[in-house]
Amino acid sequence: MSGAGSLDPKFEMRQAVRDIREALGALREGVVTAVMRRNRAQDEVVRLERGLVDLEPKITLAEKVLNPKLAAELREEKVKRTAELEEARKLAATLTASAESAKINLPEEEARLLRQARELQAQLIEAAGNAIGNAGSELFGSEADSLFDRAREKTINLQNEASARAEVANARAGQSGVVRSPKLTADSPEHEETAEKMLADLEARAAAVPEPGAAGPPAIEAIPPATPIESNATSPAEEVRPEQATLSAPTVRLGSQLTAQPQREAASMDPKQRVRIAAVGTGNIFRGAHLPVYPDIAQAQLVALCDPDPDAQQTTLTRYHELMEAKQKALLERGDKATADRIQRDRDAIRVCSDIQEVIDSVKPDLVDICTQPVLHAPLSIQALDAGLNVMCEKPISRSWLESQRVIEAVKRSGKLYQHNENWLWDRDWYTAKKLVDSGAIGEPILMFLATAHGGPEGAGRFWNSDFGGGGALLDNGIHAIGASWYVSGLDKRPTYVKAAEPFGMSIRMPNRILDGRFQKVRVDDDAHILIRFENPETLAWTTAHVEGSWSHRDSPDTVVIGTTGRILFKDEEGKRYAVVMDSYDREARRIEVSGPTWQHWPSSFYGEILNMVECVRNNVPSISDANFGAECSAIVGASYLSEKQGRRAVSVDEFKTFARGIAEKHPNDTAAADNELVDALLSAVRK
Repeated sequence: MSGAGSLDPKFEMRQAVRDIREALGALREGVVTAVMRRNRAQDEVVRLERGLVDLEPKITLAEKVLNPKLAAELREEKVKRTAELEEARKLAATLTASAESAKINLPEEEARLLRQARELQAQLIEAAGNAIGNAGSELFGSEADSLFDRAREKTINLQNEASARAEVANARAGQSGVVRSPKLTADSPEHEETAEKMLADLEARAAAVPEPGAAGPPAIEAIPPATPIESNATSPAEEVRPEQATLSAPTVRLGSQLTAQPQREAASMDPKQRVRIAAVGTGNIFRGAHLPVYPDIAQAQLVALCDPDPDAQQTTLTRYHELMEAKQKALLERGDKATADRIQRDRDAIRVCSDIQEVIDSVKPDLVDICTQPVLHAPLSIQALDAGLNVMCEKPISRSWLESQRVIEAVKRSGKLYQHNENWLWDRDWYTAKKLVDSGAIGEPILMFLATAHGGPEGAGRFWNSDFGGGGALLDNGIHAIGASWYVSGLDKRPTYVKAAEPFGMSIRMPNRILDGRFQKVRVDDDAHILIRFENPETLAWTTAHVEGSWSHRDSPDTVVIGTTGRILFKDEEGKRYAVVMDSYDREARRIEVSGPTWQHWPSSFYGEILNMVECVRNNVPSISDANFGAECSAIVGASYLSEKQGRRAVSVDEFKTFARGIAEKHPNDTAAADNELVDALLSAVRK
């Protein structure tokens, strides 16, 4: 052992390695922190700018209605907000300069730290003596140089990541600082080494340095192989023979159980890479709800608009250019020319297609956004999944529950991601309610009333035709409340029992309607009142939801979530919406202004669902609203019809699935016939 007071070379070298590692980490985090502070400051500027814009029409209105007091108050508010905006702009400018300085200095600082690591190599070889020195020459020769060079390249990539975060407003903080390439290329090294892995190897070698007076050098092992790059590819949970997806989709595999999506390893996309999205179906829901959010999602690029109708193509393309032009103008007014140029590049690159196969063959997007009639949801989703594309599809997942099982099989065999686009999961009311329930604000949730009701889509005949939609108001309208009630109850629970609720149940309340310009008899439910029981399979805790899905106006009590110690209701006051917590004495205990998961866009629900799927694709993780979620919501609808059919007796969701599989067994080689028979059998409950 070394004498008292002398320094242990092994300890010194291990400490040096730790110091370099900590310095690298602090350097990276410093850059990330600077960029994220800059982003937050810029977001605050945008928020204040929007607040000022919102004040203008209010001032004008107050002046028009001759309310000088209110107009004066609003003008004072405008002066106050203008001053706040100027301060916010100054802070944003300061933080922008700080972030740019951190990024510019990053390569030089990285190089300095890695030079220290190289000096450590030399010290290690010298400490080990000639025997180890000779072996060390081989150990720290060209292969080691390659390791250090690759480590430096990888850490310098953090600068690119930070630059990308400047454009991506919602980029995640707390990355490791090491950017993994999404795939191997011809000139990529066979393996990747992180700086941390390299330093760990050095630390291991330092431990092998002999102490003074030790008898002979230790044997030196070869450098362990580097960890291969993680792949986006995943293996399906089970072998399923691929089928060509057409309007007559693959035969359902009878007796199969709903299973979770296969577990995926974290394999993030390159932070600079945007998700390329093709829209399939460009009707009202796409033009009115999906399209307006794309200019505000920097992580996504809308690359194609696909619709067989030339008029729909032109209408959507015109609307797309209007939205992008408005976005460009706003960016240029703020002085953000870089983002405005990106918007222009996106405008120039957009394509128009007439068929999804053209999208698959020529556009090759990362993700398709399906917004067609429900009859096409499952076949188009299956076709895209089998072609290796990720999918997000409007609700409902399919026209019949049997079809939803074929979507699940396509997800499993393809290994791709699927999102059931239930926008209420990102709606400001339900997002706020969910957070309050999870916080214990009303104790344990036991009952909720959710209603989605209006007078009916009488100007759109296809909604009333079961050949297109598979059902009526519950499947089209009430499906929102079904998904939201499960979400608020807790996704650890499962839907177990469903009952058509008295006194209306599943029914046709207003049977004579003007559809497609003429009076017709209604053949699908225009009113649905159902009870759903959600149970935790382990604790047996349950929550009951009353859902109304109606095209004949609302009958049920107003929306409320009731718990063991209080309830949550919603109020609109002075132009703001609040989630209000009432205690057990019916006193207001808490009031929170509702907000969606994002503040950049309204409606946050559609913005939230699209952004969620984009980030799921970027990180290769399943959505909270996956194919299983969509299929179970479809099963709840099916069980509702079956309950009505059986005299409004409560039926289990499993009982409905058995009923549906029994119909499928009658048509083993004709899935379309099975789907049609199931739809007709269920709708017979209301066609009395």
